Amino acid sequence: MKPCLAIAMSLAVATAAVRAQDLPTYISTVDGQSPIYYNQLGTGLAPSIGTGTFVADGTTGFTNDYFGNANDASYFTTSASGLLLAGSAGLNVINTNADGSIGSLSMLIYAPNATQSSSRYFFDNGDTSPNDFEVKDVSGVLNLQVGNKAITPVGAQWNMNSGTWYYFAATWNFSGANSSAYGINYYLGPAGSNTSSLASGFLQRGGTGNISAGAGLGGGGAVSVSGNLAQSSDGFEDSPAPGFAEALASYSNQLTVAQIDGQYNALVIVPEPSTVALCGVALVGLCEVARRRRAFKK
Repeated sequence: MKPCLAIAMSLAVATAAVRAQDLPTYISTVDGQSPIYYNQLGTGLAPSIGTGTFVADGTTGFTNDYFGNANDASYFTTSASGLLLAGSAGLNVINTNADGSIGSLSMLIYAPNATQSSSRYFFDNGDTSPNDFEVKDVSGVLNLQVGNKAITPVGAQWNMNSGTWYYFAATWNFSGANSSAYGINYYLGPAGSNTSSLASGFLQRGGTGNISAGAGLGGGGAVSVSGNLAQSSDGFEDSPAPGFAEALASYSNQLTVAQIDGQYNALVIVPEPSTVALCGVALVGLCEVARRRRAFKK
């Protein structure tokens, strides 16, 4: 029994080490795409790129991030808890140019391991139409409010399962004349999924039923992660199960599909050769223990 326990512990340590080592890979991928704001949303809540430090709004704490690093992700345990970036500091995140008409945003979120019963916000720019930008989970499905347009994507890829880390990203362009080149693309996928690309949604700017020609994401409102500022809906939690958030990044340009895929694929855990070797040794040890037990029984 003791040898088995030792082997299991060595495997757990090896796995944790590999996950922690993958954080620099994700960070370097994000940094290489020149964000104007990047915040791990861990202890301290200060960004590594850009200005504007989030503060706790209600009961907010810190927990292991997707990569297994301690205190490197924020968690929210009540509907009123969240992170807040008030006033002009909020413009450093979402108002990515003069009128907020062009930009991108990405982040990692963990859906609470419980059955949700209401809308749960995990990002809100604190504005109203036509500058509104809200990202939320409604009955387990990704929903967005973009300018004057409420978006409920259709298809299984937009479902959010409880107890799962997700990667979310959006790119938008509401400048210039109407054409198929303008609108918002949004992406969602389970973090670590071994796939080369994400499905995206698109809505043309302007026209009946589509995003207002006057839309621009960011009109001076405060930015919040989880707890919503302007409505009574819950933050990103399902009491008593907390939701998590980390790695919020924004850009003054539209990221390409290849850049979005680059971030997403950087979340796939690839063991280092030394770790693979260690796992191999552990497996050999397990086999030897099993062989000796069989021999003893005989």
